[in-house]
Amino acid sequence: MTTMQSLVGDGRWPDGRVTSAETVRLRETSRALRAHLDTLPAVFHFDEPGDQFLAESAFPFARWRYGCATSLLGSGIGGTVVGALARSLFEDGLRWQWIGQSPAERRPTLLSSMLLERDRICGYLEDHDVSCPNLPRWFVPLSGVTDLTGSSLDWLSAPDAPNAEELLDAFLASSPAAPDPARLTGGGVQDLLETARGMLAVSGLRGAVTVLAHAGHGNLLGLQSTVTADGVPGHDLRADHEALFIHVAAVGVTVTLLGACCAVPECWPEEVDQAGFLGTAVRLTEEVVQAANVVHGLGHAQPASAPVKVRQSQRPSRIRPAALVAAGDVLPDVASADHVIAAVKEYEAAVGSWCPRPWAHGDAKLASILAHAGARSAFATVVNTYDQHGAVAAVFSARMLLEEAARFSWLTDDPDDGTFLERSKRYFDEFRARKKKAVARFTGNGVGLRAARRLLELPDTIAEGPDDIAKGRLQLPPIDQMLLQMGAPYPEPGWLPVAYSLLSQVTHSTPIGLTHMARFLDGTLYAHEPSPEMLALALDTACLASAGLLGTSGVLLDHGSETSQKYRLELTRRALAVHGAARMVHGLD
Repeated sequence: MTTMQSLVGDGRWPDGRVTSAETVRLRETSRALRAHLDTLPAVFHFDEPGDQFLAESAFPFARWRYGCATSLLGSGIGGTVVGALARSLFEDGLRWQWIGQSPAERRPTLLSSMLLERDRICGYLEDHDVSCPNLPRWFVPLSGVTDLTGSSLDWLSAPDAPNAEELLDAFLASSPAAPDPARLTGGGVQDLLETARGMLAVSGLRGAVTVLAHAGHGNLLGLQSTVTADGVPGHDLRADHEALFIHVAAVGVTVTLLGACCAVPECWPEEVDQAGFLGTAVRLTEEVVQAANVVHGLGHAQPASAPVKVRQSQRPSRIRPAALVAAGDVLPDVASADHVIAAVKEYEAAVGSWCPRPWAHGDAKLASILAHAGARSAFATVVNTYDQHGAVAAVFSARMLLEEAARFSWLTDDPDDGTFLERSKRYFDEFRARKKKAVARFTGNGVGLRAARRLLELPDTIAEGPDDIAKGRLQLPPIDQMLLQMGAPYPEPGWLPVAYSLLSQVTHSTPIGLTHMARFLDGTLYAHEPSPEMLALALDTACLASAGLLGTSGVLLDHGSETSQKYRLELTRRALAVHGAARMVHGLD
């Protein structure tokens, strides 16, 4: 893997390509912020209420994801994973600036959020007729830290929190002021929080959020963020998208820190000067924002031209009893993913045994190239991070692989030519429409049409297809429906939608996801170490999904050669061996 040290300096890649001075400056500033944040000790109070522990865990988890995002820059793999990590940090920033404005009232919403997510998972299990004998482990992976069962009155009476879309609406409606450098000296935490909120607002914010969503869901438009004039499709990251991703990631992690300081002031380490540390953090974040603006060119947000309508979703009227875990039902942390890891290593060897030559048969389709190269890049991210400090990136990569594999499977699994052509039209119309919508969101929020189109156009070296969209087009099926179709060969086909929901707990940094990215053993909290259940699920789905993407796209790119057919079968066989080991750990299927 290319190291950051080999890129920051003269900006030269090992293969001779040169990174622009502006991008090198952006990476320098992002690493400076990361280095500063890493010096803050984490403080936890294990015997206090659950919402306090969850609030104390928020910043360390955000700092971890920010570190992973900056480490992937220039690595040659995981370009879209950076976008997924940035998207989650953006959502964190929205959540914690909201909590930080009224912490006493809003901190308990962490408890209701956890119950609602558990209830949603129970709904998936019921709707798809899926069994999960170790469900208490999924709901309470940390035993002995605090009360995480959810069965106390504090949990049941906690107020509801707005979802990500509602938080974005409320943020836009509040019209945060431009960053004020005067607040960096002498101001309190709330002053610094307001300054950081201003940095979170970029011009065309809804458009920027859409681009983040493309990358976060690993779809065709997200993969196009990796298409550069001289790089490797699926692996690299175009400079303007890198700048946009790191802009929101840097502000997101800093706003999370400030919001958590407001919500749990008791977690601040006594030996660290708070005003000095936070002031430096906001100043370094502002330097990242300035460097990013030079590259992506979006600038600060313009005042809203019309009142922003704040959406409000319907909350369930009751919580399913299974979402509450009795103290006696909590299961111990005794599982191991070692057998899964051994099977993954054999699968990894099979992945590297062959690679198609896309242009050996003439011009190749960009979608097939991105499906294949993107899957290789995302799977490489999984196997290079799951047992390292960047383990959280493996979960993000696994979820992206699973979602794109479901779409690609739906597109290609029917041998009938007529069905394939009809689905192809729906598939590409979907992303043409998404692209058009993103441009409209940019231009509707202070970005010029030319600049908006530039953020979504491909290099001149790529021949783009038609951009017409069928009238009355049919949208793609819901992701759950495509996952069910992908899971048809399994005894419990609905296990894949449930798996997707569980992985999403980490990518959306919910309280459930947060508790699965640490372990509490013999009185010691091991941060940055996923639970055996989450690790096994991430490795399992990463192998199954990448086998489908690499196998099918390899057949398409190599025109159905015998070699490509054998490669697909071998990947499938090895992936099923991983699943056989993993299902004994994560409890699904």
